[in-house]
Amino acid sequence: MSSADAPEVVVVGLGPVGITLCNLLASQGIRVEGVDAASEIYSLPRAIGMDHEVMRIFQSIGATDALAGAIGDYRPSEYRSEQGILLRRFESPPEPYPLTWPPYLTFLQPELERVLRQNATKFPTLTLRPGLELIELKNPDEPILTLRDKATGEITTRAPSFVVGCDGGNSFVRRSLDISFEDLDFHEPWLVVDMIVEDEHTPLPQTNIQFCSPARPHTYVIGPGRLRRWEFMILPGENADEVNRETRIWELLSPWLRPDRARLWRSATYTFHALVAEKWRTGRVFLAGDACHMMPPFLAQGMVQGVKDTANLSWKLAHALRGGSERLLDTYEAERRPLLREIIEITKRLGRVICELDPEKARARDAELIAAMEAGQGVQIRQNLFPPIRHGLIGRGVNGSLSPGAGEPSPQPWVAGPGGRTRLDDMLPRGFVLLFAGDIDVPPALLGQARELGVAVHRIARSPSERAPLTEEDGLLANWLSAKGACAVLVRPDHMVFGTAGDMRDAEGLLRELRSGLAA
Repeated sequence: MSSADAPEVVVVGLGPVGITLCNLLASQGIRVEGVDAASEIYSLPRAIGMDHEVMRIFQSIGATDALAGAIGDYRPSEYRSEQGILLRRFESPPEPYPLTWPPYLTFLQPELERVLRQNATKFPTLTLRPGLELIELKNPDEPILTLRDKATGEITTRAPSFVVGCDGGNSFVRRSLDISFEDLDFHEPWLVVDMIVEDEHTPLPQTNIQFCSPARPHTYVIGPGRLRRWEFMILPGENADEVNRETRIWELLSPWLRPDRARLWRSATYTFHALVAEKWRTGRVFLAGDACHMMPPFLAQGMVQGVKDTANLSWKLAHALRGGSERLLDTYEAERRPLLREIIEITKRLGRVICELDPEKARARDAELIAAMEAGQGVQIRQNLFPPIRHGLIGRGVNGSLSPGAGEPSPQPWVAGPGGRTRLDDMLPRGFVLLFAGDIDVPPALLGQARELGVAVHRIARSPSERAPLTEEDGLLANWLSAKGACAVLVRPDHMVFGTAGDMRDAEGLLRELRSGLAA
């Protein structure tokens, strides 16, 4: 392999996290090789929910049209007591959606992975090699990989600039680096069952439900099409293999289904963990996805957060490979690890509510949650549960406090422009963007500072009467900026907010702060 063809980045693991990272890097012109010991896509049930930020990431690599057949609506989620009493309800915000995509969606993971692998074929700098197993990783400061072809036994080596381990909870990359997990104290065995409902008249719930029954906590999720998922907690003293027998599965499903109305598609047992890797980087080797964090499934965040890892890391790797400061790569762990730790703690708290097995404690829990519902405090917007990025490359201003909106996803409205109606991201260049809302004259000096930094400047009109190439449909961006007391937002390449500006002086300050952060 010539140096011109040698990969700049090797991605180990081609599950949804690894294949997304391959696509993201290749879409920026980086030479990437993706390897996976498995020759086929994993077919057993795993992730089923994703959010609008993930769809925005898939939008950035041009994969969303092809994904249409693999996704479905995500219904509201309810917690119900053993007696069926509503304890809590999670909903999504109404339209206009903050990122144009529905805030939550269901999907078929094997089909999603197939689409992303097919999408990868359009990038000439990307090579995928399923059936190629990493058997040795040496010298993480200048990594050397030894790989074995599972079919032929042929041994080859690679010496890329960077390596990213996306190879799951039992990550060979993480173990090779001798990185331990911080245990956040949640280990619960569950059975996951995917059913295809063949009788459309089968009376099933029309929302997702967490059944908070101390006799056996269990979950019901409405997937795309005719897919319905049940998850059952495996109780102390039960054998996971016995619970996963088909006759036992039908016993557990008997309150909802008869065998003549549905077919068992697939089932698996898992122990749900709460773990975060102590380090996410050694030298030029990084971890992403389950390789560096695992969490209970009660907010459908496992795969979601792994894909968000790739959005955070990919543009920083591209920056370094183009000659930028490699210190920027330190912000990957600085931003993502504390955020993941918070999300895991939030998920754990919900999991403790759901998984209570003591009948007396369950009754006390029910009484507390019913009282909250009666007081009007039991319905929550799911997105409001998650914190923003609070560390790393985000704006802080002269007093050190976070810029309003910093660390949040930047709004993506529908816009009308010369090419018709489209999502805002599709009309903007890749990279840092400074967005102004309304009919604002941007001073030439500010434009010059932005140009020196490689920051694109765009004005988004609030109505056709204002002078701007693009006009947003619903005032989404303008209203968001107004709520932050701002006239402009500086957006990072991963569509996260660097900071907002109340006036032109603030905008100049954001650019100075960005310059300092990129040069550090």
